[in-house]
Amino acid sequence: MNHQKQPERTENTLDGIGRRQQILQKLEEYGEVSVHALAGEFLVSPMTIRRDLHFFARQGILETHYGGARLCKDRSTIPDFPTRSEKLMQYKQAIGKAAAGFIKEGDSIFLDSGTTAIQIIKYFPDVHATLITNSLAAIQQLSTNKKVKLIVAPGTYREQIGGSLDISTVEFFRRYRADKSFIGTLYCSTSMGMTTSEEMDAALKRTLCMQSRQSFLMADHTKFTDGGLVKFTEFTDFDYILTNKELDPELQERVRALNANLVLC
Repeated sequence: MNHQKQPERTENTLDGIGRRQQILQKLEEYGEVSVHALAGEFLVSPMTIRRDLHFFARQGILETHYGGARLCKDRSTIPDFPTRSEKLMQYKQAIGKAAAGFIKEGDSIFLDSGTTAIQIIKYFPDVHATLITNSLAAIQQLSTNKKVKLIVAPGTYREQIGGSLDISTVEFFRRYRADKSFIGTLYCSTSMGMTTSEEMDAALKRTLCMQSRQSFLMADHTKFTDGGLVKFTEFTDFDYILTNKELDPELQERVRALNANLVLC
């Protein structure tokens, strides 16, 4: 019988989000991390850790090297959730501009509070429309637009998502039917679909998608990876998938195999 002491299992059941958050904390504290040390600590494969590190590398947070990764030289701290809307802004704005082009006179619209989805506000067309949203940014920026009727979802304000979210928010949206919905995601992959970090957010996004006649997924290229704790939809549930042109060509083909209406912005 093997009596070798097994690693502590206090952290090994972490979901992908929790694991990546702790990796970021270690990077911020030590400046460098080892693939094999992290794999041993979280009891996952080295390949899983490498995927985590490559995910952060695509966002310019770290540089990978043989055996691990270090913080980029021009970064002293890692951005938290309140500052994540500043990352990859040129890509998010391109997606927002393309999404705004689908809005027509008289449309009723569901708008998610994600950092990519709210970029649509900057390019909102000069049309009469009804906007139903839980996004604080959308409410603030469109409140003076006389052509837009704003319907504000109730609920507890959550800084992490930039809007209201609790059970009353989800139940509120279930009472409505919109022409179009514009929805962001924490992650999306051809194997897992669209995922987010918690059940309540997943329930809301699922509701927005299912309660609209046309649904649009808005996700920059860094979101196309495995991760997240809770699945809310598949690629096939959306009418259009909007992302930026930097999405890997191989991934483009895999997405198009699931949904032909992939729009590169």
